[in-house]
Amino acid sequence: MDGQTCPNCGHENLPRAVFCFKCGNSLDDPPIVRGIHRQRRHVEDAIRHVKDHKNSAQADLVQHLRAARAKLPPPIDGTPITCLRCGTLNKPLAGYCIGCGGRLTLADNGADSCLVPRASARSDVGHVRDNNEDRVGLWARDGVVLAMIADGMGGAVAGEEASRLVLEAIQADFLGEARGSETLHDLSEEEISDKLRSAIRRANWAVIQRAQRQPELRGMGTTITLAFVRNNRVVIAHVGDSRAYLVDGKEGWVNQITDDHSFVEALLAAGHITAEQAAIHPMRNVLYRALGQIDETDADLYSRNLAAGDWLILCSDGLTRHVRPAEIADIANNSTMPDDVAHELVERANARGGEDNISVIAILMENAEDIEAESPPDAILFVDADGSLFDPLPDDEDYPERKTLELPSIEPGDNTDDPVDDTFDQR
Repeated sequence: MDGQTCPNCGHENLPRAVFCFKCGNSLDDPPIVRGIHRQRRHVEDAIRHVKDHKNSAQADLVQHLRAARAKLPPPIDGTPITCLRCGTLNKPLAGYCIGCGGRLTLADNGADSCLVPRASARSDVGHVRDNNEDRVGLWARDGVVLAMIADGMGGAVAGEEASRLVLEAIQADFLGEARGSETLHDLSEEEISDKLRSAIRRANWAVIQRAQRQPELRGMGTTITLAFVRNNRVVIAHVGDSRAYLVDGKEGWVNQITDDHSFVEALLAAGHITAEQAAIHPMRNVLYRALGQIDETDADLYSRNLAAGDWLILCSDGLTRHVRPAEIADIANNSTMPDDVAHELVERANARGGEDNISVIAILMENAEDIEAESPPDAILFVDADGSLFDPLPDDEDYPERKTLELPSIEPGDNTDDPVDDTFDQR
């Protein structure tokens, strides 16, 4: 399986990728300096230069760069939400993309009757394992939210690689106009189901091929729970024993949407063991279906109606090992903030031992009319200008009045403040 090498950062992407999974650059673009996004990369170019030439930076220049930094988005706390149109990482509850200005969780029609999914995700290594084999993903565009949890298996390195490949594969199938990001809101439910299933088949094949090329990774696999949320409906594609729960916003009950593909779950469904026995069964984590195991692995599909106030909770088994469904519902029903719910669930599992990696995605359905209005980013940020440090200089005749200005240097000690810090290295 030949991949695509990003011309900007060198990351080896999956064949279907349109944007680089690592740096977000379009794979068809010439090399650029990694920046916040497009026009904002000019600011980052200057910042990187100053970081390398602190002693020769003019004081006024430093002051202007600090002013530019103040206007940049703050650091992201938790898992960012990726714009499906341009690949920019945004704050989890952002209404608009800071990269292209497009709407994320709110549909472009802006109807007050629409339901808006507000999502937040957390992933934690827990208290026992040394590495995190879970991966979580959040994407949005035009009122559609795509959420994914993958729990890798097969050993520390292999498990991490399997779940990472699946995350990249799903993004490669949905990110960019060439992959249908601008028509997701118009797809029928049957088309959504087919798209989810096809994406998971390709993700499965990506894991298998990587294991074939690297013998040390043979035996690796991963679960996947992938939810497509749009207005009052959710479609979920699922393989493994990660889970999706629906918490009713009015009645407070909780329902496990997905079925575990484990031998113990099969015994429980057949009536051979009780729920209490299943919880402590020595084979409770042994799966009979996972990605990366056989060439043809089909996902189970589920769909549900949603109402304002309902919660969707996606989680790895690191949560359900310690926190019961009734507790999940109680935590969700006592909050109106997705980030607080995701954080509290992770903390509850860690407080009870944190025996496995713990990952949670919390999605609250809200009426569009109840959400505080958010102003879109300034349109001037998205004027089509693609210059960077790698662009060739223009011909002299285009700029007959251009002159070079020699700036005075600043001796060490003249300015004790560090002009920049690591917070610039963000998108």
